[in-house]
Amino acid sequence: MNSEERIVYFLPDHGIHRCLQFGYYKYSKVQPKLPVHQHSNVIEICFCINGEQHYVINDELFRLSGNDIIIIPPNQQHSTGDYPEDKGELFWLQIVCFDNENELCNLPIDQSVHLLEKLIKVSKRVFKGAFQVKFILEKLLNELRTSDYILSKIIINQLIIQILLEVLSLSKRNEHSPPSKKLNAIDTYILNNMHRIIYVDELAIISNVSVGYFKSWFKKIVGISPKEYVNRLKIEQSKIDLLKKDTITSVAFDLGFSSSQYFSTAFKKYTGHTPKSYILSKTNNDI
Repeated sequence: MNSEERIVYFLPDHGIHRCLQFGYYKYSKVQPKLPVHQHSNVIEICFCINGEQHYVINDELFRLSGNDIIIIPPNQQHSTGDYPEDKGELFWLQIVCFDNENELCNLPIDQSVHLLEKLIKVSKRVFKGAFQVKFILEKLLNELRTSDYILSKIIINQLIIQILLEVLSLSKRNEHSPPSKKLNAIDTYILNNMHRIIYVDELAIISNVSVGYFKSWFKKIVGISPKEYVNRLKIEQSKIDLLKKDTITSVAFDLGFSSSQYFSTAFKKYTGHTPKSYILSKTNNDI
């Protein structure tokens, strides 16, 4: 049953092949323990956006915190062990593994098999996610919430494949390298402070370097300046928020922009649309 804090979609009802559940919760307080269970012939990918969550998979304990991902292998018992379902925000996606008759989201059978084999190989370990995955997950959630036409089915298939490819790519990153550790810490900090202005000197402090060195290092590693990086992430988040909140001004202020005019200027710079024309384009596509 769907509520304000927990939403679950049964993907076969939307005509999506080899996918079972796509779910999301945003708990403001802890919930009862997740009991021991298993999914026959199904992998489950869990994306901890913020907060904390624990999983016990065949007696092995895994701890997830903000921006962590874990893949639970098929046919393995799992639960939250002695821990409750913690307060925080988490998405999950269930995919059927061994099915040589149905394509995964319209991929050819051989590509479906290859992709799922790769995902199973990187299961049972925790690795860091990335902002782009969060935004794709939210787009998928919005598509399932608001759409019920043929084009929507195409979009949902495309978003699921995009999520799986991003997860596979992230699983291969060397998270223990110094640049990756710094970038993970920066991403987590930005995510936790998205509601206000984020200054470059703050990011330099958590990276333990001077502001001048940080700006040069960040541009070399990421390819854009820290300020542009933060603004791009906020604009991506605003694409989701504009379709859910009542006013453009509330979206602007909730993302730490000093005014709706400044927000509109930044939005057009990075998307080519004004916030109003973006909303209208999405609304017209739903007709």
